[in-house]
Amino acid sequence: MKLFVFLLLASCFTFAATSFAEEKTLTTNDGFNLKASFYQSNKESNRAVLLLHQCNYNRTMYNDIALQLSEQGIHALSLDFRGFGDSSNAEFNVDKVRALPKEERGNAWRKMSSHWPSDVQLAYDYLKTKLPGNGVVGVIGASCGGSQAITLAENNPVEVIGFFSSGQSVKNIARYKKILSAKPTLIIASEGDEGTYESAQKIFKTTTNANSKFIAFKGIEHGYPLLDTDLQLASYIVAWLDQQLIK
Repeated sequence: MKLFVFLLLASCFTFAATSFAEEKTLTTNDGFNLKASFYQSNKESNRAVLLLHQCNYNRTMYNDIALQLSEQGIHALSLDFRGFGDSSNAEFNVDKVRALPKEERGNAWRKMSSHWPSDVQLAYDYLKTKLPGNGVVGVIGASCGGSQAITLAENNPVEVIGFFSSGQSVKNIARYKKILSAKPTLIIASEGDEGTYESAQKIFKTTTNANSKFIAFKGIEHGYPLLDTDLQLASYIVAWLDQQLIK
C-alpha cells in the first residue's frame, strides 16, 4: 500500500511538472499559426525570457530551462519556428524541405526562414503583454536561433542576450559588436564544434559588459546535447539570467 501511494504521488508530481506550460497559438499577419509554450512565473514578475531553438530541434529543448525560469520568478516563452515542431503545415515543413533536391531545398529554406524575424517579433510582442511597463526581456538563441536573437535585440529593448552553440557570420558578429556588445551576454560552445567555437570566441572578444560569460566544453556536442552532457548547465543558465535580468 505504501508503495502504491508513493507511485501515485510521484505520478501526480510528474503530471504537474510537465503540465506547467500553457500552449499558445500566435497568428501572424499572413494567417499562419505559430505554436509556443508559455511558462508563467510563479509570482508577479516584470522579467521574461524568449527562448529560440536550434534548427535540428524544436521548442521542447527548453522545457527544463523554461520551467526553472518560471520557478525563479521569470516568465518564459519558447517558440517553434515556422516549419518546425507544431508550427508546421503543408506549405512550411522542415522535413519536407530537407527531402527536396539541393537547389529546390535552398529556395524553400530561404522562403521559410524569411518569415522568422517577424514571427519572432510576434512572440516577443506577446511576451511583453505579460509584463508591466517597466518589464525587462532577455533572449537566448541556440544555433540558427542566435541570428534571430541578434535581429530581435537590434530592434527592441532586449536587456540580455545568449548564444547557445550559435555560430555567427562575420556580418552578424559586426552587427553584435556595433549595437549589442554592451549587453550582458552568455556564450556557450564546444571546442570541437569548430566553426561555432571560433565564432563564439570572436563574439566574446567584442563584448564590453563585465557580466558576460563564455562557457566552453570539451567535445563536439552542439546545442541541446550539452544539456545532457552537463546536468548543471540548465541551472547555470537560469541562475545567470536571474542575476542579469535587472533594470
